[in-house]
Amino acid sequence: MRSTALLLMGALFALVLAGAEPRVTGAVLCQDKVDKPTGFEIVKPTTVFRPDSPQLMCVFKVEGATLGTIARGVWIAEDVGKAAPPNYKIDEKSLALPFLNSGAFSLSKPNKGFPVGSYRLEIYFGDKLAKTLKFSVRTP
Repeated sequence: MRSTALLLMGALFALVLAGAEPRVTGAVLCQDKVDKPTGFEIVKPTTVFRPDSPQLMCVFKVEGATLGTIARGVWIAEDVGKAAPPNYKIDEKSLALPFLNSGAFSLSKPNKGFPVGSYRLEIYFGDKLAKTLKFSVRTP
């Protein structure tokens, strides 16, 4: 039994070394997160935010990554009327995954609040798009 377990562990290690590509297996937009020893806990999941939301947050699950794998999040305003041109890139951040299986991106509220409209967050590993999440900002 022990030799089988060692063989399986060796096979997994070989896959990681061979360059298994990381992929997003799930992602949730939310108002906030709580850091736990093994990952993040989602607080107030939503796809509709208010203009005065203090931040926009996304927690995502990953498979095929190692600690320190670089993920990149790109926040885009798809259609916010006269506040910005269509598909305007608001911000882009890269991070080294702090956990083997998850990561998080956030975007802080601008001084005048988030313009009402439609948005998306794109998550990349290298140049490869791994996940797109659409959301909106609406007045209550």
